[in-house]
Amino acid sequence: MKTQMESKWALKKMDATVLVAKSEPFTCEVLGSLLKTEGFDVVGRASKLDDLISKIQTKKPACVITEVGLIGDAAKLMSALSELKKVPKVVMYVNSHDTRDISKVLEAKFSAYLHAEDQLEELYHCLQATGKNDTYYSACFKDLIHELGIKEADTETMNVIKSLTKREREVLYYLTKGLTGHEVAAHLNMSYRTLATHKQNITQKFSLDSGRNLLRQGLQIRSFLTDPRAAR
Repeated sequence: MKTQMESKWALKKMDATVLVAKSEPFTCEVLGSLLKTEGFDVVGRASKLDDLISKIQTKKPACVITEVGLIGDAAKLMSALSELKKVPKVVMYVNSHDTRDISKVLEAKFSAYLHAEDQLEELYHCLQATGKNDTYYSACFKDLIHELGIKEADTETMNVIKSLTKREREVLYYLTKGLTGHEVAAHLNMSYRTLATHKQNITQKFSLDSGRNLLRQGLQIRSFLTDPRAAR
């Protein structure tokens, strides 16, 4: 059985370096050791975000395996990655049921997403997929986001979401909450004309036929829109 497993993964293992980062030091150590046993080149381990970022900068791994519990909403990690000439592939374990955290890491468009309860075999499949430049979603992870009402978004939609300004996101968020145009304008302390301009810009970015389709579009990506009050 072991020989079959070794043969199965012999041609699939990444010919590259791997950095493991988990919030629990013991879990981090165990996962790193298991990957080494299977032949992966593990160049480092980290159990804190600052340590992870530092080791990414110094070790320059081709792949980083980490989790939502360690990186939070992904903003700090994404900022650090954006400064690198060569960005590593990121495999994200989701160990949270917080829709805001999950939406944020999905918006970051990492290379792969796994559920905390996924087995090691799933990670091997994942590493194989990331080597092919495909975004990988484990079955357990898909079940989780569907259970929480979070939609998967294709690459084109994610790029549009990222292109929205802070104000455009706020406008779209409040529209999905059922506020009228005048109520949204008053809530955001802007004129109705300014609101109309924001709505027109959002409509164009999503290539919608009409502004009347904004609400439907907003509802489809609602899980990616953060409550402006929570960001203050």
